[in-house]
Amino acid sequence: MLEMIKEAIAANQEEAAAYAPAVRAWMAVMALSFMSSVIFIFWKSGARWVLTALVINMLGLIVIKALFPAFTRTGIGTVVHLVFWSFVIFMIWRPRARARRTSDFMGSWGKVYFAWLVGVTSIMFVSLILDARTAILWIF
Repeated sequence: MLEMIKEAIAANQEEAAAYAPAVRAWMAVMALSFMSSVIFIFWKSGARWVLTALVINMLGLIVIKALFPAFTRTGIGTVVHLVFWSFVIFMIWRPRARARRTSDFMGSWGKVYFAWLVGVTSIMFVSLILDARTAILWIF
C-alpha cells in the first residue's frame, strides 16, 4: 500500500509539473493561502474548514490516484473541489453562523482574519468556477 501511495504522489507531481506556468502559479497561491489557515485554526472555525479542505484535497488526490491510477490529477482535483469545496464555502458563510462570524471579525486581529477569510474563500470560489468549466467541457 505504501508503494501505491508513493507512486500516486509521484504521478500527481509529474502531471502538475506539466501544467502551464500560470496554472502552477495559481496552485501555489491556493496552497499558500490554504496553509496560512494554521495561523487562525485554534480560534476560528472558518480557518479549520479551510485547513480541512486542504487536507481532503491532498488526501483525495493521493488516495484516488493510488486506487485508480488511470484517473488524471486534473479530473480528481476537479471532482474533489466541486463536491467538497462547495460544501466548505457553504459551511463558512452559512446564515446560521452569522453571529459567530460577526464576533470573529471584531478588533484588529478580527479584521485581519476577515480579510484572510474573504480572500481565501474568493480563491476557492474562482477555482470552483474554473473547475465547473472543466467539468462542462468534459460533457460537451
